[in-house]
Amino acid sequence: MFDKINEWQERIETFREQVQSKEKKPRKIQSKLQKHASKFYILMCVFTICGYLFFSFSRSIFKDDSPMLDAGIGVASKTKIGSSEVEILSRKVNEDSGYGEVLFSIEDGNDQVHKNYIAFAGESKSKQQIKTDLQEISTGYYLLKLNGIPKEWKEIIIDFGYNEEKKAPTSIEQIEEETEEKQKNQSQQTTFYWDVRKSKNSPDLKEKPKENYELEVIKIEEKEVGKQQKLLAENSKKIDEEMKLIEEKIATEKQELFYKVGEEKEDGEEIVRGLEREKETYLETKKKIAEEQELLAEKADKLAEKRNKITTN
Repeated sequence: MFDKINEWQERIETFREQVQSKEKKPRKIQSKLQKHASKFYILMCVFTICGYLFFSFSRSIFKDDSPMLDAGIGVASKTKIGSSEVEILSRKVNEDSGYGEVLFSIEDGNDQVHKNYIAFAGESKSKQQIKTDLQEISTGYYLLKLNGIPKEWKEIIIDFGYNEEKKAPTSIEQIEEETEEKQKNQSQQTTFYWDVRKSKNSPDLKEKPKENYELEVIKIEEKEVGKQQKLLAENSKKIDEEMKLIEEKIATEKQELFYKVGEEKEDGEEIVRGLEREKETYLETKKKIAEEQELLAEKADKLAEKRNKITTN
């Protein structure tokens, strides 16, 4: 009996020891967590502060990436102003000196008006205006010089346009119209937005003599002439290839006509006439291409002559 009781007592003691040993493990884990909790909270606090500082001041540290309107350059910037079409060819800025340049290309309409082109520039937020000088470099090309651009400016607004005045009448009808309606001067303008951040800084940019800008325009025109000459040559080659296929098809159709009769022969003859008309159209296009190539070659020679004249003076 006592042996049984002792045995149960031993089992109880053993069970108690096992329970206590299992309880010690979570207590150790809990003590470790308590020990490192303060460090964890400090680390999270530092991380939160750093994150706040980064998102608050990243635009001061890095380049500002906020969205702004931008007219771009080339075809993307092409805009209709009244009867004229204006395109920005290039934009440059010297962030250190605050000097900038914008080169415009202008295609005037065939209306009976005199046009005096003008431009103003400033910053949209501050409404501050800067000194500008619009200079005609050559026919159809204007250079806008900007002075005193503040370093902190991200966007420049350029108001570009012209004042128009009607030319002298060239017919009796126009004189009669003037007696009915008093002649008035009119203004046409548009606004170009320039996101300065999109323009690479040009530390060597400064005002140059007019001849330097004339050479720059000549270079642009020569490049455009070269592109047009290449395009015409490629299309002329395509036409030659197409005409060769048409001639082969005409020869085949004419051979087959020998074996055709009645309505079938009439259909075959109509096919041949259609192919010959198509060939004539291509011949006419080739003639126009040749004329355009001749004009472009003449223009290229005149540009080269003009460039040599400027560089030798």
